[in-house]
Amino acid sequence: MSMDTTTTRTHLQTTAHALLIVNLRNAHALEQQVIAVLEPQLNLIEDLPDLRARMAQHIEETRVQAKRIETALESCGSSTSMIKDAFLSVMGLGQSSVQGMSDDGVLKALVADMMTEHLEIATYRALIVLAEMAGRSDLCLTLEQSLSEEEAMADWFNQNLEQLTRRFVELEAAEDAGEDAGRMSR
Repeated sequence: MSMDTTTTRTHLQTTAHALLIVNLRNAHALEQQVIAVLEPQLNLIEDLPDLRARMAQHIEETRVQAKRIETALESCGSSTSMIKDAFLSVMGLGQSSVQGMSDDGVLKALVADMMTEHLEIATYRALIVLAEMAGRSDLCLTLEQSLSEEEAMADWFNQNLEQLTRRFVELEAAEDAGEDAGRMSR
């Protein structure tokens, strides 16, 4: 192996390691945002018990995923970014507030949550590649665990979105009918 090949490999590994740390921090902030979005949503979806149960389960999974990322960062000699975590958490709370104020907040939340799962899948897939390129294959197992959980949640949404949308419309129609009946009895 020539010196140029070794130098190139070292530069690639060093660059991949730096990018791994940046993207682990970004992923941690994303997980904090997801928690900030999902927790308030539980109040929006009380009439959809299957969704509420699955979302509560995913909140716990997300907490574990954030811990895995913290551990990965520590093993890389780094830590989370408090600024990124705080900023995305505030954004998540804002997103939840807007969803909660609209008539179709549950549908907006479903679509946004499904989109977020696909973002997280892409994030974990990229993290796995970065870990491999950085020579940190020891991190791949935990990253793959998180990837698997995100894929399972995305699959759950894919399997249930139509049914949940229909149920939401039925509940809204029943509520509207009750309001109309109340107005007519006056």
